[in-house]
Amino acid sequence: MAKEASAQKKTAPRRSGRRGRRARWLLGLGVPLAVVVAIVLVVVYAQITATFEGRVWTLPARVYSAGLHVVTGMTIDGDTLAARLQRTGYEKVDSLPARPGQYRVHGRTLDVYVRAFAGGDRPTKAIRGTIAVDGGTVTSITGDGGRRVDAIDLEPELLSLLFGKQQEERQVVSLSQVPKSLVSAVLAAEDSRFFHHAGIDPLAILRAGFANMRRGGIVQGGSTITQQTVKNLYLNQERTLWRKVREALMAVMLDLRYPKDRILEVYLNEVYLGQRGSVAICGMQAAANYFFGRNVQDLSLAESATLAGMIRNPGGYNPFSHADRAVARRNLVLDAMLEDGTADKASVEKAKAEPLRVASGGAGYARAPYVVDFVRAQLGEMYSAQALSEEGLAIYTTIDTVAQARAEASLSKGLERLETDAPLVRRQKKLRTLQGCVVVTDPRSGAILALVGGRNYQDSQFNRAVQARRQPGSCFKPFVYLAAFEAAMDGAAGGLTPASVLDDSPFEITSGGKVWSPANYDGEFRGDIPVRAALEDSRNVPTAKAAQAVGLPRIIEAARRCGLDENFQPLPSLALGAQEVTPLEVATAYGTLATLGQRTSPRIIREVVARDGRTLEMHAPEIEKVVRPAAAFLVDDILRGVLTRGTAASSSALGFRGDAAGKTGTTDDTRDAWFVGFTPEVLALVWVGYDDNAKTGLTGAAGALPIWVDLMMHIRHRWEGSTFPEPPGIVRVEVDPESGGAATGSCPSRVAEVFAAGTEPPPCTLHEGVFKRWWNRIFHRDRPRT
Repeated sequence: MAKEASAQKKTAPRRSGRRGRRARWLLGLGVPLAVVVAIVLVVVYAQITATFEGRVWTLPARVYSAGLHVVTGMTIDGDTLAARLQRTGYEKVDSLPARPGQYRVHGRTLDVYVRAFAGGDRPTKAIRGTIAVDGGTVTSITGDGGRRVDAIDLEPELLSLLFGKQQEERQVVSLSQVPKSLVSAVLAAEDSRFFHHAGIDPLAILRAGFANMRRGGIVQGGSTITQQTVKNLYLNQERTLWRKVREALMAVMLDLRYPKDRILEVYLNEVYLGQRGSVAICGMQAAANYFFGRNVQDLSLAESATLAGMIRNPGGYNPFSHADRAVARRNLVLDAMLEDGTADKASVEKAKAEPLRVASGGAGYARAPYVVDFVRAQLGEMYSAQALSEEGLAIYTTIDTVAQARAEASLSKGLERLETDAPLVRRQKKLRTLQGCVVVTDPRSGAILALVGGRNYQDSQFNRAVQARRQPGSCFKPFVYLAAFEAAMDGAAGGLTPASVLDDSPFEITSGGKVWSPANYDGEFRGDIPVRAALEDSRNVPTAKAAQAVGLPRIIEAARRCGLDENFQPLPSLALGAQEVTPLEVATAYGTLATLGQRTSPRIIREVVARDGRTLEMHAPEIEKVVRPAAAFLVDDILRGVLTRGTAASSSALGFRGDAAGKTGTTDDTRDAWFVGFTPEVLALVWVGYDDNAKTGLTGAAGALPIWVDLMMHIRHRWEGSTFPEPPGIVRVEVDPESGGAATGSCPSRVAEVFAAGTEPPPCTLHEGVFKRWWNRIFHRDRPRT
C-alpha cells in the first residue's frame, strides 16, 4: 500500500504538468485564433455597414425628352400618338385601359391611362383620358366620367442611360412604394420564412438538401433573401464551400444589424431580372417598367407573381421570349401564396385567368443617339464621367420625340429617294454614302426639338449637325440684305429696301490679287431687278453687288450678331456663302430672323436633377435683342416669297400647306444642298451632301427641300395656325416694280411693298412727262441706283 501511494504521488505531478502544458498550448492557439476571428468579424461588419449605410448602388444618369402636352385643336394624328406611347413602353390593350401604362385605339379615339411621373417640365398624374382625333386634329379630350378637359400630358420618354463600366438599369424605390401583393409574391417564391429566421434558414437548407439528393443534382437552393442580398452585394458567383460559409456569416450579421424591412427593400431594388441587350435589368421598378410598361405600385397580382417567379431563372421565365413558361411559373407562385395565406382563392383564380400582356419593351433606352452624344458632350463640361455614370442624375432635355422620330424618318426616306432618282447620286451609290442632317428648333426659346446628325448612327457617329463645317451657299444671302436694310434705316451708304433696284449684269472684282467674277446659277443675267426678286430667286450677281455697296465688315457684324459667330474673312465670295459654318449655327442665325431680331442661344438641356430630387441645373432661355425688329421683318417677308414664288416654290407641289419663310442653299459645283425654313414657332434646317465634299448634282430645292416639307407636314402640332407678327415701324407703299419708286398715276403697274418707316422711296420718275423729267434732272431728283 505504501508503494502504491508513493506511485500515485509521483504520477500526479506528471499529469498536472501535461494538463498545464495542454492548457497553455490551447491558450496560445486560441487567443490568436480569437483575435483573427474578431478581426474577420470587424472587417465583415465594417463591409456590411459601409454599404448599407452608404450608397448601395451606382446609378447611371437618365436622359429624358420633353413631355408631350396634348391640347384640343392640336394638329396630330392618332397613329403618331400611339407610336409615342409604344416608344414609352405602354401596353396596348383591346378593352378600356384599367391600369396606368395601358392604351387602346378605338376607332377615332385613343384611350390612355397615363402613368404618374414626378419630373420634367410638366409632372403627370396617373389619370385616364380619351383623346378624340379627326382628320389629323384633336377634336376633344375627356377625363374619367366623360368630363371635358382642355389638355392631357404624356410623360417624357427615356432616351438613354449614361452608363459607366457597370451596365445595370435600376430605378430605386422605397418599400412603401412596393405593393403588398408583390412583397408577398417574392416571399412566397423565394423565402416564405423571411420574417422568422435569423438570416439563414436551417429548415430550408435541409429541405433543399433532401430534394437535391432525391434528384441526384442541385435542383433547389436553400438560400434566404438575406443570403441572396449578401451574395449580390458583396460576393461573386463562385460555388465554393468557403464562399457559402462567408455568405452565411454575413447573412447572420446583416440580419442582426438591420431591420428586416431594410434588407427586403434593398433586395427588391437589387435583384437581377434579365437582360435588355447588354444592359442588366435590376430591381422590381425597372422590371415592372420594362416588361409591363408601368410603375411598380401599379402592378396587378398576376404581374407581381410573374416578376417574383422570374427571380429563380430570369432568362428561362422571360415573358417576352418564354411566355408559356412565365405563365406556368407565375401560377406556381400564386399557388404558394394561396398556401401560405397571403392571397385568397378568388384572387388567385382571377390572377391565373389574367392573360399575360407585356409592354412594347421599348421604353426609350436607345432613342436619338446623336442627341444623346450631344447631351453627353455638354454634360461633360459640367460633371465628371464618374458623376454621370454613378450619381443617378436625371437630365431633362428639350427634345420633342414626335419631331425627333419624324426628322429621322424624313431624312432616311429622303436620302433613299435621292439615291434612286438623282442621276449623279445614283451613279456614286457604290462609291460613297449620301449623308444629311436635320435640326429643328423653337426659335423663341432656342430649344432644340430634334437633332439628327447623320443617316445611320451605327455606320457613323460623326454628328454633322453640330460638328460638320460646310459652306452655307445661298443660305448666307439673307444676312447680306439684313445688313443693307439696317444701313438704310441708319441712313448709311449702301442701304437698301425691298424695292431697291439692283443691276444683274456681269462684273469683276479684284481681291487679294485675284479676279472674282460671280455668275448666276442659271448662267443668265436679268438686268435691273428688285431686291425682293433678287433674294427670292437667289440671284448671285446682284447680291454680290449689294454686298460691295453696303460693305463686307457691316455684313460680317450683322451675321455675328445673329449667331454665325465665325472668323469670317472679308472676301467678296462671303456674300454667296463661301466660308464654312456648322448647321446648328445656321439654325441659330435664322432663328434670330424668325424672332424679329431676338437671338436665343441653342439649348438642349433644360434641367438636371439629383437622385434626391434637388435641381442642380436649370437652363432658362438666353435671349438677346440683336437686330431691329423692322429690319428682320423685311427679310422674313421676302423669305416668305421664296416658298410661294422663288426657289422653293415647288414646296406647294411637294405638299406643303402653310405660311412659312425659308431659303434654299446650293454651293459651288453642287457639293452642299440646304434648306432652312421657319414659322414664328418652329424652325427646321436640312443639309444634304457627301462627307468627302464630292459633287451631288443637287440644288437646295431638289435635295433638301423635299425632306423639309415631309418633316414639317408631320409636325404640324408645332406650327400650324401661326402667323408672322408685324412689328411697329412697318409701312406699306405701292411701288413701281421697274423703278422701285413710289407708284404715281403715270406708272403702268404697281405692287405693294413693305418698308421700315423712314426708308420709303420717293415717287417714281421713270414714267412721268418730258417736262417733269427735265425739272427733276436740274434739281437732282432722279431715282437712286445701286
